[in-house]
Amino acid sequence: MPIAKAIKKSSDFIDKIGCWLVVLMVAGMVFFTSIQIIARVFFDALSWSEEITRYLLVWSTFIGAGCVYKKGGHINMSIIQDRFKGNVKKAAQILVHLICCAFFIIAVYFGIMYMIKQGGQRSPALGIKMSTMYMAIPIGFGVMLLHAVNIIAEIFVKKEATE
Repeated sequence: MPIAKAIKKSSDFIDKIGCWLVVLMVAGMVFFTSIQIIARVFFDALSWSEEITRYLLVWSTFIGAGCVYKKGGHINMSIIQDRFKGNVKKAAQILVHLICCAFFIIAVYFGIMYMIKQGGQRSPALGIKMSTMYMAIPIGFGVMLLHAVNIIAEIFVKKEATE
């Protein structure tokens, strides 16, 4: 299935970039927080470090959620899925990921609406347009949507391979 391969390739590529971005953002949070502590102890407190750390946290949360979803690391209740075997188990897994897809689509839509509605404001210390910050919501859920579609495609490809 060439479509499944293309989805997998895209999902893997986005995941690799996302994981590296999360590492860089967490390193940035540590760096800016350390600078703030040093500045507060020896000089005057920085007015912008808390804000940039907060925004890095928001972005790393949404991007990191996609990385975790791809690897199946989110907390889940698999007690019902684990009771099934074979094709019924695969159908249950597909159903779960389809429900997640529906939620991700809704979250992307409302994330975009929120970004448009509130995006004209500027952050107090850095003067960054808030649309840049709110963009984390649709991008993060869009990445999770891509990973969910990839997981569904992989289940179908495995199903065809076993038949």
